[in-house]
Amino acid sequence: MGERLVYLKISDGNADLYSADVFGQWEERLTSSPGYDRSPKWNAALNKLIYYSNDSLGNFNVLSMDLRTGTTDTLPFSDLDNYQLSPDGRFIFYTVSEGETTHIWRADIDGSNPEQLTHHEGYNGRFSISPNVEKMAFISDRTGTNQLFILDLKNMELEQISFFPLMAKYSSWSPDGKQLALCLAGDAEELQWDIWLYTTANGALERITNTVYSEQEIAWSISGRKIAFHGTTASDGDQIYTIDLVDGSFVKITSGNFYHGEPTWVPSPK
Repeated sequence: MGERLVYLKISDGNADLYSADVFGQWEERLTSSPGYDRSPKWNAALNKLIYYSNDSLGNFNVLSMDLRTGTTDTLPFSDLDNYQLSPDGRFIFYTVSEGETTHIWRADIDGSNPEQLTHHEGYNGRFSISPNVEKMAFISDRTGTNQLFILDLKNMELEQISFFPLMAKYSSWSPDGKQLALCLAGDAEELQWDIWLYTTANGALERITNTVYSEQEIAWSISGRKIAFHGTTASDGDQIYTIDLVDGSFVKITSGNFYHGEPTWVPSPK
């Protein structure tokens, strides 16, 4: 199955979603809202693109788009913070904040059976759900710095993956759920984020990038071969790149004096 990239692009002060092929060609504009469209994520169960949308008055909605027709629907419970559908389409994951504490919650798709998943005070968020919906990776500052943890959603066992002096920010699961890509940076005045891979079977943590980019907002491809990321350089600004996990090659997907970010992968139209 072929795949394409969808990403946020800010042009003329407005954020919309665009799509391009794996060579950065045939860019196509997907949204043209007067407000901001952002945070795209492909949901295989619905076979739709899920994203956040703010209209010109600031009204917020979570929308689903059929990429074949371009039609959109508003999803229920859009008022939940950091709304994210599980890959199987059965659950909503979201956050609830009170003061300086943020917790991650889960509910059934109809909003019933809400369950608090994190319980340690402080920040708990920036989560990603494994393809089989059995594990949740998330960032927590419970140890004093932002580190990555994995929660087993079956037995609620918790595992810490990253440790100081490294700090963690983003994560993305491989399609088979056997590995987790994460962004780690050393404890420095100017954080330089690189991509690391964590293997669930043996707990191995391997660094795979060490570039002039600061790699963030990572997304593992549907095929499992590539990882897309938002790379930032002083000379070229904010662009979308991919790294091939087989041969290590990089491809620059976007160009121009625009802000690009938040990549996700979608199937190519048949």
